[in-house]
Formats: sequence, C-alpha cells, structure tokens
Amino acid sequence: MSWSTPEMKARLRAEARRMPPPTAAESDRVCRQVLGWLAPRRPGPTLVWMAIPGELDLEPVVARLSDIEWLTTRTPAVGPLTVHSYHSPLELHRFGFTQPVASAPEVSPNRIDVALAPGLAFDTRGGRLGRGKSYYDRLLAGLSANALRVGVTLERLMTETVPTESHDVSMTHLITENGVREMA
Repeated sequence: MSWSTPEMKARLRAEARRMPPPTAAESDRVCRQVLGWLAPRRPGPTLVWMAIPGELDLEPVVARLSDIEWLTTRTPAVGPLTVHSYHSPLELHRFGFTQPVASAPEVSPNRIDVALAPGLAFDTRGGRLGRGKSYYDRLLAGLSANALRVGVTLERLMTETVPTESHDVSMTHLITENGVREMA
C-alpha cells in the first residue's frame, strides 16, 4: 500500500506522540549542547519557543545567555504566529504553555538571526515534522535568507526520513543531546 505524504506525516506524528517526554537529564544535555553552540556565536535576535508540556524546555539557555536578545512567538486565535520579546508580559494559552500577551509589541521576523525550532521528529537532512498546522513553517519561510534555522531535539526523535511537502522548511542545523549537525 502506498501512503500519501499527509498520511505518512500523520503516522509519524502518532509515533512521536507515543514517545515518553524528555527526562530532566535529557533536557539538561540538550541545553548544554545549545549553550555550547550559541555562546561563542553571540548571535543577534534569537527565537526560542515557550515549551508546552512534554517538550524540551530551553529556559535554562535563555537564563544563561542573558545578553542575547531573545524572542518568542505568540499563537493568536486566528492568523500566523507573531514574534515578540521573550521578556514580554505573559498569559497562559489554552494548550498549557505561556505566550506573550496580545498587546505585547511585535518584532519583525526579518530581524531574527537564529531560530531555534521544536518538532515532533527530524531527519538527518534537516527535515522537520511539526504538529500539523504549519505555524512554524510559515514563520521560518519568512525569515531572511541568512537566518539560521536550528532544530532542537532528542536523538530518539530522529528518523530516517521526514516526509516533506512544498511548504515545509528544512533546518540549517540540528542540535541533540549528542551534538550539533550542520546540514549540507
């Protein structure tokens, strides 16, 4: 039987959701790898996500590299993700994560130098499987051509191939608890 790309993605999402959440030790190891990669670069504005329950939480990285201009996203009820200062006043989203309040000033995505991106699965070519709404893909596609798109994940969430469609955006780098990979 031949599966369509959306069907293959749905199957891979179901597999990823059955995986246990990151342990404290795994999260710590990933954060150390992100710190080791970001610290010497001292990038300009850097996008990081506000973790939902069960996701890797990069808050320790933000706390340690306080001289970086950290940005994060807001998921509005309608429309694309918006970008705001990580230090904006926050509110609780209905899915259990915090996000900037609607009145927080927006930041142009064109200013982002490095975008750290979550995902349910990644492959060794930089393919990323999101949650299925393409929010991050639309945001990542709108970044400047020089912006680094960095998938941050666990080795156990790496897969041979993430099925892709025309709107999917590949990562320039992947960071796991075992190190950093630069995509060709």
